[in-house]
Amino acid sequence: MAKSYDYAMRSTEKKCLQQWRANLLSQAKGDLLEIGAGTGVNIPHYPENVSRITLSEPDMQMRKILEHKTLTVQESRINITPWGVESIDMPNSSFDTIVSTLVLCSVPNLEKSLKEIYRLLRPQGTFLFLEHVISDHPPTLNWQRRIEPFWSFCAGNCRLTRDTSTAIHAAGLKIEQLTEAPMIGVPAFVRRTIRGSATKSLKLEP
Repeated sequence: MAKSYDYAMRSTEKKCLQQWRANLLSQAKGDLLEIGAGTGVNIPHYPENVSRITLSEPDMQMRKILEHKTLTVQESRINITPWGVESIDMPNSSFDTIVSTLVLCSVPNLEKSLKEIYRLLRPQGTFLFLEHVISDHPPTLNWQRRIEPFWSFCAGNCRLTRDTSTAIHAAGLKIEQLTEAPMIGVPAFVRRTIRGSATKSLKLEP
C-alpha cells in the first residue's frame, strides 16, 4: 500500500486535495505534530512560521518513503518518529498545532486517539483536520456498512462509517471552522469529507 499510495491518489490530489491541504495548513504555526504523516504529501504546504515539525508514522514502509522525501526537500525543521497516534511519547501540552489528514478513518480507536491529541495540544492550540466520514445519504450509508469489513481489511483498517466531527467535539475540542465537500474522483462511499480547525479549551487536562 505504501508504494502505490501516491500513484493511486495522484488524480484526486490534483482535482481537490492539494488545494484543500494548502488552504488548511496555511493556518499551522509554532511547534507542530502531524499524525500518520504517510508519504509526506503535506510537507510542501507547511508555512515558514512553523518552527518545528514532528512527523509521526508507525508504518515502516510509509516511513521509509517519508524519510527519503524529507532528504529530498532538505527540511531541517523535520523530525520523524514511529509513534502511533494513541501513544505519543511527548509531555502534555507539547504542540501548538496538530495535523491529521485522511488518518482518523484508520486509527484503531478514534476516541483514544482524539484524547491523545487533546492531551498534546497547548492551551488554545489548534487541531487541523481533513477526513472522509460517514455518509449522510441513506443508500450510500447502507453500502458503507455492508462493505466496511472488506474495505477495512484491504485498505489499512480504513473505516467508512466514522462520525469524526462528533468525536472531535466529544474529546473536548471546540470546532472553530468546518467545511464539508465531496472528494473528487473517488467512489461514493469515501466521497464525503470534512475539513477545518478545532481548538483546545483552557479547562484542566482530563
